[in-house]
Amino acid sequence: MGAAIIKRIDQYVLRETLTPIIATILTGLLVLSAARLVMIFDLVIGNEDGLTIVARLLAAFVPHYLSFMLPFALYFGSYMAARQLSLYSEVAILQATGTSIARVFASLLVLGVVFTILNTLVVGWFEPLGRYAYRGLTHRLINADFYLKARDSTFMKIGDRTLFVEKINPDRHSFVNVMIFEPLENGGSLTITAPTGAVVKTPQQMKLWLFDGTRKIIGDPKDLNAVQSMTFAALDIPFGDGLEPFRPRGKDEMELLLPELLTPGSRAANATAQEIQVQLHKKLVIAFSALFLPMLAVSLAIQSSRRKNFYQTVFALLVVILYHQLVEAAADTGEKFNVNPAYPLWLIFATYSVLSVLLFYVVTARPGSIWDNFSQLLDGLLGGLRGRRGQAGVKIAQAPGA
Repeated sequence: MGAAIIKRIDQYVLRETLTPIIATILTGLLVLSAARLVMIFDLVIGNEDGLTIVARLLAAFVPHYLSFMLPFALYFGSYMAARQLSLYSEVAILQATGTSIARVFASLLVLGVVFTILNTLVVGWFEPLGRYAYRGLTHRLINADFYLKARDSTFMKIGDRTLFVEKINPDRHSFVNVMIFEPLENGGSLTITAPTGAVVKTPQQMKLWLFDGTRKIIGDPKDLNAVQSMTFAALDIPFGDGLEPFRPRGKDEMELLLPELLTPGSRAANATAQEIQVQLHKKLVIAFSALFLPMLAVSLAIQSSRRKNFYQTVFALLVVILYHQLVEAAADTGEKFNVNPAYPLWLIFATYSVLSVLLFYVVTARPGSIWDNFSQLLDGLLGGLRGRRGQAGVKIAQAPGA
């Protein structure tokens, strides 16, 4: 009978926890993706596969959001479940039957282990692979489909070239009055103008075809005679390299998998050993934080059923936000001041984990909420100080008649 009751308790706690966890993750992803959509739509506007590319770009960036949404959702879900049980006296009733708080919320501790494994996979594998996929897609959109972002009577920079199109036809592939300016060595320049032009995709590269135009080369801007001008009936100009295979993964430390970060001597094309160490320790601290988040959440959620404390919830949210900001600041400190990032990052993690375990132990070992225990401790300290002052006053008053 006891085992059956414990099983039902675990199921109930998990059900009360998973609902806010899922709601928090979905809400967070929607809010964060909305900000990303503004930049994505600017990339895919005019593309025939716009909706598909938007979905792929958002999917590639989801692991980045999940890396900090998963720990926060676990913390918030654990807090809400514990607070709900505490407000409606379920915790007090279970304690009266001999069931400790630690056993009531044991399923949350197991959930913390599950989220630690899940978040390790996210930050160690899914996030760098997603970032690489996102960069590959944006590279294709910027280079291979540059013409989709052209606007009427607007200058557009593509590599070293400057492109100007007076009018874009509705098909988005043909143009009217095109000018291309490209700087050359020794201060020279190449200017090409044409009344009409069109974009042509080949299996190897994107080309811009110009018709009935003029090609002018200025070899030396100081020599007025060093000018070559010629007309052409048709001219094809290669543009971009987006149709070629994208570069290999590993441009910087953000694209390295966790095993690659752990490998001594790992290098990225544009990352120093210090930056790789910062990324490694930051990922591990974020992933392992889920182990202690349920303890901290339960400790701060237990409260008296006779009164609801709104400020307690605000404080609980500020604690986890402050922890996240401290981790980010420690990572930035290690990178800016060229110090070993392991020291500040793991010091913050150790402080947070020890505090979580200590608060959880206090709530488990002593009746009442952590707020009640803190008030009792403060009253005891203040009462002790008042008692010592009273004794000192009595001795002073008795001294003349002694």
